Amino acid sequence: MVADGTTKQRASQTVALYLDAELARIASLTIDQLRDEWQERLGVDLPPALSKDLIARVLSHGLQEKVLGGLHPSIRKAMAALDQGDSLPLQRIKVGSVLVREHEGRLHEVYVVPDGFSWQGKTYVSLSAIARKITGTKWNGPRFFGLRDDRTDQAKTEKASFDPMITHKGVHARSSIRSRSSKAFVRSAL
Repeated sequence: MVADGTTKQRASQTVALYLDAELARIASLTIDQLRDEWQERLGVDLPPALSKDLIARVLSHGLQEKVLGGLHPSIRKAMAALDQGDSLPLQRIKVGSVLVREHEGRLHEVYVVPDGFSWQGKTYVSLSAIARKITGTKWNGPRFFGLRDDRTDQAKTEKASFDPMITHKGVHARSSIRSRSSKAFVRSAL
């Protein structure tokens, strides 16, 4: 086992030395040499307005990505979705977080638990089920609790200022998320 660990360490050191040497070589090239390197590595014509520094940075980045690996597949997928105009996928909410939603004058707190979401002493597998219980109508749970914004088209056409009030179908409500230990939303019982 020790030999295997030593072999990996040596390989890692060899990669690091190679990478350092190549980056130093790229930094020392003239602009004409950088243009040739660009053509050789990327196989496309160099845009005419790029400075020597920017060409060297692009080539260095490409080398590092090739040697060390590129972006994680989940990040590539999220970037591709953004490029297509989609929104980012819903992020996971940590266990122990509390979703707070005011609806028709009543405050609803939903606790994120390992098995799903807890509301009024019952555990539900989805936020949509809780939103339906609260409103009596079918809702997208993450949207109801303010985790997704259904105003993306409006935001594209106008600069909307942050408004914690959510208006949907004529119902005014507030929504927020906080960690369970947060003191900012703790209410005192009088």
